[in-house]
Amino acid sequence: MAVQRGEINLRDLVSWEPSLHVLREGQSGPGGDPLDRDIDWVVTARPSAPMLPPLRGAELVLMPHHIAMESGIPLAMLLGELAKQPVAGVVIENLSTPPPTTGLPVLGVRTITSDLETELNRLLTARRGDLLRTGADIEHAISESNSRNARPGELIEALSSRLGLGITVTTASGAIQFSTTDQAEARRMLPGAPAYRDDEWLQQPLQGQRILWIGPVTPDQRALGRLVIRRVREGIQRSLDQADASAPHGTARIQALNALLQSPGSASPEQLMANSLRAGLPVGTQLRIALYPNDERQADSRRRIATFGTVHDAGVIDGMQGCIITAQETRARTVQIATPAMPEAQVMFALSASISSARQLPEAVRQVRYVAALQQRRLLQRNEAHFDDHVHLGAFRLLYDRWGSPELHRYVDSLVGALLREDRRGLLRETLRVYLEYGGAQRPTAERLGIHRNTLSYRLRQIRSVLSIDPDDPQGRLGLHLALLAADLPPAPPMM
Repeated sequence: MAVQRGEINLRDLVSWEPSLHVLREGQSGPGGDPLDRDIDWVVTARPSAPMLPPLRGAELVLMPHHIAMESGIPLAMLLGELAKQPVAGVVIENLSTPPPTTGLPVLGVRTITSDLETELNRLLTARRGDLLRTGADIEHAISESNSRNARPGELIEALSSRLGLGITVTTASGAIQFSTTDQAEARRMLPGAPAYRDDEWLQQPLQGQRILWIGPVTPDQRALGRLVIRRVREGIQRSLDQADASAPHGTARIQALNALLQSPGSASPEQLMANSLRAGLPVGTQLRIALYPNDERQADSRRRIATFGTVHDAGVIDGMQGCIITAQETRARTVQIATPAMPEAQVMFALSASISSARQLPEAVRQVRYVAALQQRRLLQRNEAHFDDHVHLGAFRLLYDRWGSPELHRYVDSLVGALLREDRRGLLRETLRVYLEYGGAQRPTAERLGIHRNTLSYRLRQIRSVLSIDPDDPQGRLGLHLALLAADLPPAPPMM
């Protein structure tokens, strides 16, 4: 069994030297990969005894065909004896038949020349020197960054640039916190992803339910990745710990979270993630945003919101109290599934859908502002309103995706624009909306509006005189109803 030192292994050498190829992988090494055996040096067998120089371990033995023939010992026996030694593997010249199975990795080369030992040792020496210099460079970069208290994202960018490799930090649930790799590429590294390949990624666990990934790495980069990943892990962990320790508390934390939720639209996903860590939000959790009235029942509202997870106060947004809710993924999923069946709360609040990363905070804030505005306008008759409760949000959920868009404005204007311009008091608009809600039934419509049926008939005649679509036409009712709902939507907030 080869001694493991972790610098260069057989698979690295094969990736660097194109003339070598694997004939038999042999038994698995200590890392589980048959070719993960370390290689320190290359030696060549001799025709006379002793056939090999003194072995220290992790040598790759070149066994020319003529040497094996001159020794008079069958190749299977030679390989069997070598397998008892602490060597990395053996190289033989290509055979017309596969080499015998001995448990030792067997590499093939077309011809073992007199210069091959020197060439391979020169290659190993040069690569080992490159690795050691890169390792020292990484140590210097980490030390320099720590001395000036660089933020985690800044350190990761610096290390990735020096290595020429992508560095990603995720939560245990797979949410990407930092990444120097293209987002689509980074998502490929998560086990279970369609294009996931284990040999393209190196990983190390971090504290706080985080995972460090280096990759994607090509075969000739794996030695570099293995050498530096532990050093990179220590440096990034130290930077993350410093960021956690310097997180604000009390009023300063509320202000930081409020600024985070009202970040300008130009803030990059990486800035949002860094700011969330700086504000002290825990990692590895699902997030929701809640808004509730700042009234005498706000303490009751907060207690009800706390049933969804840990509440982090985030100051005032749109004149309402805002907070961020964090919960472990399993709990967050349970809450989301149970939402439609939960009883109606006596206190009022609006809740965004669950998100897995601070990168999605702008969307979650937009969702909760939308739902809260529907409540305030009494368009949504629920005290406890969840954005992901499609049952009770109904058509307003579909309209959200076009909220504030020019397309939706044109749609409204083409169907009910004339009515909205003529109906300054809003009576005809309300009458048509209720009439459509009751499917064109006049009696319940009049009762709901508190007017006589003759008054309703008069208003309907006025409505028909303005609209190009008859409200009693089954083909047009759905479009009219959606247009009226869209017309009642609150103004979309400007990009923050």
